[in-house]
Amino acid sequence: MRRLVVAPLVLLFEAALVAASPLLALIAALATPLATGSRLLRIVAIAVDYAARHLACTLACGLLWLASGFGRDLASARMLRAHYALLRWFVARLYRTMTRMTRVEVRTTPDSSEAERALTGRRGPVLVLSRHAGEGDSLLVLHELLVRHRRRPRVVLHEALRLEPLIDILGHRLPNRFVDPRGGDIEVEIAAMARDLGDEDALLIFPEGGNFSPAQRRRAIERLVRGGHYEEAAWAGEMRHVSAPRPGGTLAAIEAAPHADVVFIGHAGVPVGLRGLWRAMATGQGVEMRLWMEPASAIPRDREQQIDWLFGWWRTIDAWIDERGAP
Repeated sequence: MRRLVVAPLVLLFEAALVAASPLLALIAALATPLATGSRLLRIVAIAVDYAARHLACTLACGLLWLASGFGRDLASARMLRAHYALLRWFVARLYRTMTRMTRVEVRTTPDSSEAERALTGRRGPVLVLSRHAGEGDSLLVLHELLVRHRRRPRVVLHEALRLEPLIDILGHRLPNRFVDPRGGDIEVEIAAMARDLGDEDALLIFPEGGNFSPAQRRRAIERLVRGGHYEEAAWAGEMRHVSAPRPGGTLAAIEAAPHADVVFIGHAGVPVGLRGLWRAMATGQGVEMRLWMEPASAIPRDREQQIDWLFGWWRTIDAWIDERGAP
């Protein structure tokens, strides 16, 4: 049903959107005096550009399936490189369009150089732990890993994302995992992805488990209190810009890949939701990103110490965001 019905409908809609783009651009241009500036026209440009690139990338996956001998060699190293190259092209073009059309300028702080060297050098696998502030930061982090540092990220994906054709195809052909948070064993899936990490690979985890919001922050604190983790709940109560991390997936990855260094990613200023994106398109917005690197040798081996270590880093990220004057 997913591949035979949903995917063709999505691709047909995208083709129709691209075909109708001149008419949509005309309507948006005529409506510009009613909107603020050229935001409506730029939204149309983003939608059409995304549809065209998404359609092209999905069709390219079909060509790669043919080139692999009708799927026979999809698991080969050659096909793995080809699919990562395709994903890199898609993310790079989408990132460029989004930042230009939304007037968002991304800057990585100079004190991220040590972590950047570790990523670019590709001398070994890395575990990447990032804060999760909204839909846009997934693209931000993927661009950092895939395009800037030529890493090959592995990600845990929500089961529902299989309804999106391109994510469905690339999610299965690349070493990712789809999980159902309501009933799937996420820690087992993360450990499976971490065990065979190569020197060019990066396992990406968002330890907060979802986009940050005040409600999610409160739920995380309440969950810690119910579990009797009062010290962690107190730490989480002190953090204002991030939610308490869920340590299970991170600890599973460290246990499965004890030789991997850890890179932490914090960012401030990413537009959150449609309202935040609409405001950023009007005035422009700066996004600041900071990377930290922790060598594998510095990670505690005791489980309780690892939990304290993870909370300590999350408090560091929260303090850094607070220094940026984030709301």
